[in-house]
This record gives sequence, structure tokens and C-alpha cells, in this order.
Amino acid sequence: MKKIGSATVFAAVMLLFSFNNAFADSEGLPADRVITAIQTAVAANPGLIHEVEVDQEHGKLIVEIKIIDAKGQKTKVKIDPEKNEVIR
Repeated sequence: MKKIGSATVFAAVMLLFSFNNAFADSEGLPADRVITAIQTAVAANPGLIHEVEVDQEHGKLIVEIKIIDAKGQKTKVKIDPEKNEVIR
């Protein structure tokens, strides 16, 4: 069994920290947070995903998901990715 050195662990932690900070003040979100937002939107409004967009509103990033329901109606659902809640 091969041991992982403390320098390797430190480098991995620093890389993860840098990656997370890279998105802190940008116009984007990591894919896992967008996917979670989509899942929350579909749980609240079942249907097919038509469009997904990350926008800034009032200085805060939101995920806007357009869903087509079983009747063909389009619904726009806004998710706060920080709280993972519908904000409409």
C-alpha cells in the first residue's frame, strides 16, 4: 500500500481551495451546483428541461430553468444556488 505524503495532501487542498475561490466572484457556478438547482426546479415543477441559464440578479447568482410541463406549457423557475431554494 502506497502512502500519500503530506505535501501531496497540502497541494490537493490548495487546488480545491483555489478552484472554489475561482467561482466566488464570477458569472458562473460549478456544474454540481447547477445540476442540484435543476433537480430542485424539476421537483417543484415536473417536466422537461428546455433551457438553463446562470444570471446575476441584485448582485447574486441565480439559476433560471425553463421547464415544459406535460401540457406543453413553459414555466420559468428561479433557484438560489446558495440555499438551493425556489425563489421565482
